[in-house]
Amino acid sequence: MSEKNFKSPLYIRTIIAAALFTFIAILLCFRLWKLQITDAEKYKKGAFEQYTTEISISPNRGTIYDRNMTPLALSVTVETVFISPYDIANQNENKSEDKKVDIYAQKEKIASFLSEKLDVDKNTILSKMEKTKSKYQIIKKKVDRDVCDEIRKFINENNIVGINLEEDKKRFYPYGSLASHVIGFTNSDNQGIYGVESYYEKYLKGSSGKIITAQNAKGNDMPFKYESYIEAENGTSVVLTIDWEIQSILEKNLEIALKDNRAQNRVFGIVMDVNTGEILAMSTKPDYDLNNPYELDEISENKYESFEGTEEERSAYRKELLEGLWKNKAITEIYEPGSTFKLITSAMALEENVVSEADTFYCSGSKVVGGYTISCHKVGGHGTETFEEGLQNSCNPVFMELAERVGNERFYKYFEAYGFMDKTGIDLAGEVSSLYHPFAEFNQTELAVYSFGQTFKITPMQEICGVSAVANGGSLLKPHVVKALVDDDGNVIKSFDTQVVRKVNSEKTSKTIMKYLMEGINVGSTKNAYVKGYKIAAKTGTSQKRDIKDRHLYIGSCVAFAPADDPQIAIIIGIDEPSAGDYYGGVIAAPVVSSVLTEVLPYLNIEPSYNEGEAATVEEAVPDFRGYSVSGAKELASNTGFSTKVIGNGETVTEQLPRYGGKIPSGGLVILYTGNEVPKESVYVPNVINYSPSQANKTLINAGLNIKMQGAYREELSGSIAVKQDPEAGELVKPGTVVEVDFRHMDTYD
Repeated sequence: MSEKNFKSPLYIRTIIAAALFTFIAILLCFRLWKLQITDAEKYKKGAFEQYTTEISISPNRGTIYDRNMTPLALSVTVETVFISPYDIANQNENKSEDKKVDIYAQKEKIASFLSEKLDVDKNTILSKMEKTKSKYQIIKKKVDRDVCDEIRKFINENNIVGINLEEDKKRFYPYGSLASHVIGFTNSDNQGIYGVESYYEKYLKGSSGKIITAQNAKGNDMPFKYESYIEAENGTSVVLTIDWEIQSILEKNLEIALKDNRAQNRVFGIVMDVNTGEILAMSTKPDYDLNNPYELDEISENKYESFEGTEEERSAYRKELLEGLWKNKAITEIYEPGSTFKLITSAMALEENVVSEADTFYCSGSKVVGGYTISCHKVGGHGTETFEEGLQNSCNPVFMELAERVGNERFYKYFEAYGFMDKTGIDLAGEVSSLYHPFAEFNQTELAVYSFGQTFKITPMQEICGVSAVANGGSLLKPHVVKALVDDDGNVIKSFDTQVVRKVNSEKTSKTIMKYLMEGINVGSTKNAYVKGYKIAAKTGTSQKRDIKDRHLYIGSCVAFAPADDPQIAIIIGIDEPSAGDYYGGVIAAPVVSSVLTEVLPYLNIEPSYNEGEAATVEEAVPDFRGYSVSGAKELASNTGFSTKVIGNGETVTEQLPRYGGKIPSGGLVILYTGNEVPKESVYVPNVINYSPSQANKTLINAGLNIKMQGAYREELSGSIAVKQDPEAGELVKPGTVVEVDFRHMDTYD
């Protein structure tokens, strides 16, 4: 070829075109290599995601049981309602003109129905329908089956396209608010956020499963078969140390205490196994409904309604009220324990051998320490008293003297040893730290006031753990609310046993203090903690909230152990900011301890042992006198310890009040009806409030009624008065009706 041909325009264009085609071919080959080899997995996965639909399968969250396997929290099947805006917008494709629907009208119809049934804003639903590239827009989660059945009916009857439902789980609490602060609750994603639900989340939650199916862009099955199923793994169940029955008894009595004392800052109670650290019951009132945790209780709702402010301020206040209800007062708030702490000071003194039973003290009514005059509750003083009497009298000067004998350094070490500087480590979230002086600031005055439980703050849980060590022989225990983890078949996966933190005092010290307290139930501020037929060791306390200026606010509390000669359970009750008049722990908290233990001890099969006076007041079942002659009925009544009153002139008993099988105290009155007489007349219940037991008994018997004496009534101990009666004065009742009367000692000291 000639040189001329190499330089011709045609040749040059040919070379350029060939080079260009070669370059493009190389690029295409590189691109194909990248698509088919290098990035093959990436695009395979992308394609897979485009033609597959994934449906999540919620696991069953583990059940929460009480210690006797009563379900307290369980998962129930609900559904998620969602729409497919894509399907709604494109439902007329491939339809003949006569079968096409008005898309706008269809959207309105769907939105109106779902808004009404699900209580969701209609405009929100319409807005989601505009996302026409989406096939999954959630309208509402956790919808109950009965509502979903109505939605299915609506879909079928109206040939609706684009509304879908998928199975889900939600938490259900069979007993509403029972043990709410222990159990806690879950959020909309079924995740625990309070209580045991939160603390044991990793065990309870389980693992989600999924179903993956292949569909084309129009939602039709692909020409090849693909389906993958990954089974959900249920969560592990939790067995609590809580006893449903004891929890119910505690909550019932706390509700009464809250109402009777008009407590402005709630009330709390804990019942604990003194030898294991297991929490048998724990409650704060008011509480909240676990099934509706975002609803305020009546008291909080009234506070919210009366709050004035902007919408933003009101919203913040409502949130504050809710969070306040959710807080477990036993572990999230600190308080000055007051005189209940004297048990700890007593144990220190005995352990250090700085006091003996023979020692005497003199109380003039006050003691000067570090230039401060610190008073006793008894203005004139107790005079000369023994250590035992000092504890029973709750005499501040005696305990200041004991603390002085122990000394700052040893006292401070015991304070730490009994757990008051550390969290208890209970298996619940939110436990707060105590507040106390560093040792460098722990001087003579601090030592004096610490001796009777003031100027430091601890949680109620720290207090019951500390004083329980004094009762159980000296073992400080780690409290816990979970007993075991179990699988679906009830097999134990993991158990939580007793944990002894440390040994803090001797068996001898424990027995001595329990003995003193047991005897003190008859002479000190703990008289209202008395329980018929049982030996109770108790100590009351009253502390003023001195960090709140210009307001006289108090916490009245009581700790107790039963039976005192072999402690099995410990209990603490606290009434925070009572506003009904009395605020002393002995007057307002000790009666609650008595009421709780009166029911709990028999439930635990701890047998009562009645003295002669108590035996005379034990209730007996009323025999069936019907069909007896009058003389025969009187003889039977006399033999079984009842008195009688005969109404009518007949010779045979035809009816009686109280009815057969009803229980009244021994010596109670039975009305016998004869002839044509039937129980038709009624009597007015007289008012016996502020009466002594003998006055109340006489008044009610004279009115043809029976009396059931409750609370701090004892024949051998004077000074109690009636504070409550049921039925109330003025009510019309049948003759022979039993009137329950609560008696209480009104000693205003702790």
